[in-house]
Amino acid sequence: MAVCGVIAEYDPFHKGHERHLLWAREAAGAEQVVCVISGCFTQRGLPALLSPYDRAEMALRCGADIVLQLPYAFSVREGDFFALGGVQILSALGCVSHLSFGCEEKALPYLNDAAALLETPDEALEEAVQAGLSEGLSYAAAAGRAVEKRLQAPPRALDRPNAALALSYLRAIRRLGSPLIPVPIPREGHYHARELTGAPSASALRAAISRGDWQGISGAIPQEALPVLEKALLAGRVCPPERMDPFLTLALMRRTEREIAMLPGIGEGLEKRILKAARSAVSWEELIRLVKTRRYTYGRISRALCHAVTNVTWDELPSLPESARVLGFRESARPLLRRMRKSGFPLFTRPALSNPLDQRADETWHALAGLPRAEAYRRGPIILP
Repeated sequence: MAVCGVIAEYDPFHKGHERHLLWAREAAGAEQVVCVISGCFTQRGLPALLSPYDRAEMALRCGADIVLQLPYAFSVREGDFFALGGVQILSALGCVSHLSFGCEEKALPYLNDAAALLETPDEALEEAVQAGLSEGLSYAAAAGRAVEKRLQAPPRALDRPNAALALSYLRAIRRLGSPLIPVPIPREGHYHARELTGAPSASALRAAISRGDWQGISGAIPQEALPVLEKALLAGRVCPPERMDPFLTLALMRRTEREIAMLPGIGEGLEKRILKAARSAVSWEELIRLVKTRRYTYGRISRALCHAVTNVTWDELPSLPESARVLGFRESARPLLRRMRKSGFPLFTRPALSNPLDQRADETWHALAGLPRAEAYRRGPIILP
């Protein structure tokens, strides 16, 4: 039986995600789809707008059969580690045969060759990447440009967000010796598109929710998932990014420059820029704007600041996931869930069994959202007919 895996954030789930699940199932010839999604914090280094359980329920109502949680140590990391964590979980379950992901169409012909080149770079490629770094480019941008030139790909074909993540998935499959069969799906629309028609972006949808644009929201989210969002909003189970502002000030001002330098993602003098900017910045966004350069990207800075708020240290970041939380499943997927448990990879349903880092992340998200910390331990898996 073919089972297709998907690694995502779904913050929040929208019609583009629904289409991807449908096409992924068809392209892989899969009977069931297993999703691995971010927990309470995302790759952007910000709290997810909705809780993992609400996002899991939206996905289950719109095409997913089982939804697992990607641990914080891989959710709030650069693309290579985000991909590595998800690929490892899906591979370790022993029953997932395919991995589907979205990608800009013009990158598709170059993905496999680019992944092979990046995973085993030769001297010429490494020199080209170093040349880009010396110009002030981020590593991702420098590597993307070097590979594009080597493969004679169109400019910026491989450094778009979805293409970059697609390369990370393919590299993770190679690195782990995973049997997963890649199933890339051309992505419609632009990753940062502001419109809510066609293929909406998650950032545009979060902005619409923030300003209360219910007409735009209802047009961008599948009808089956809308009640989940409505219930979460009514219950106050949402965490807008600006909730991080006061926490950030406390997290940084209590640390010395040396202590900031020890946070994951900090290096190359970044701690000096952060501490200097923190003296005048009044918000998360302003601080990042003051620190950001071509070399220090928004995502890198934001993730480092998130680690400061959640008080994460390098030694809490494992090289590979050691377990995964079951966020929800459909009744028809119980047999598949039983097969997963027989794989030997630890799956659990009680939040209290999470590792200390994920427990701390859950409690922090609930505190930011203005919810009792104890609520982080009350949710059980979502089970749908």
